[in-house]
This record gives sequence, structure tokens and C-alpha cells, in this order.
Amino acid sequence: MKKRLTPDFELAFDKPEENAGFLLWQTANLWQRKMKEQLDKVGITHVQFLLLNTLASFNLLVDKPITQAMLAEKSGCDKMMTSKVIRLLEERQFVVRKPHHADTRSLTILITKSGMELLQKATPVFMDVDKLFFKPIKDKVNSQNKRFKKIIKKSEKEVETVVKVKEKTKVIPIPPPPFDI
Repeated sequence: MKKRLTPDFELAFDKPEENAGFLLWQTANLWQRKMKEQLDKVGITHVQFLLLNTLASFNLLVDKPITQAMLAEKSGCDKMMTSKVIRLLEERQFVVRKPHHADTRSLTILITKSGMELLQKATPVFMDVDKLFFKPIKDKVNSQNKRFKKIIKKSEKEVETVVKVKEKTKVIPIPPPPFDI
């Protein structure tokens, strides 16, 4: 019988349930899973919903053409994923992409009537899941959101972090957390 290996070095955490990052990861995964279960019934993925919602909110705030790059930045999604999701939304006729009038390398994105109808159908689903999920901390959601924003802002400012690897020190760029979670 093989002997179980045990680490002879310090672990990141002994009890995962006492590590903030682990708990955040678990909570985010659970929230995404619940959101997916319900949004699937409406015929939209979570990322599609977030991009459509961000695009629609942009339309309320900005009086200029919205590019894929602007949408990716505002939503916090990576540019490549945004491009793929927008392409799928375009195939389903929920958005249209047109060349930018001034920058020929950019595409502007417009939400279509059917895209707005889908968003209108999906929004109450999203809001209900969100409300039910965060019900245990409903009185503290605003203060918790402020904490998350603070973490995100700080992470965006700190482009690099130093990680000690054995005897050497190595600089590893750390991107901000993808709060698609």
C-alpha cells in the first residue's frame, strides 16, 4: 500500500473555508451556476446577458457609437471573448455590428429590437436570482459592493506582484480579477 504524501512546505491555506479567496471563488461559482440555470430557460447565457445589459446601459449614458473595445472595457470582459459573444449575438440577430465611421479598424455595436426584447425578458430573471442569492446579506449588499469595488480598483492599480519562488524572486503580472463572477 502506498504511503500518502504530505507536504513538507507551507500550504496556501489549511482550511479552505477560512480563506477569503477560496470563499469568494466558491460563492462566485455558485452564483454563476444559479444564474446559468435560470437564464438558460430564457435562451441566453450569462455572458450574453451581461454584454447585452452593458450595451443597453451604455446607450443610456453615451451619445456616440459604442465599439466592441468600449463594451469589453465597460463590462470587464476580455476583448477576444467579447468579440466571440458579440458574433454569436449577431448571428442570432440580437445585435448588429457596423464599421465605425471614423476608425475603420473598429466595429460599432447596436442592439436590435429582438435583442432588446430578449434583454427585457431576461432582466427580471437576472434580478430575481440576484435578489434571492444575496437575500442572506440583503442589508449589507451595498457595503459589500463598496468592498468589492475597492479590491477591484486596487488590483487594477497594482499591475505586478512579487512572488518568491524558492530562492529567486520573480515578477509575475497579475490581471485584475474577471468579475464576470
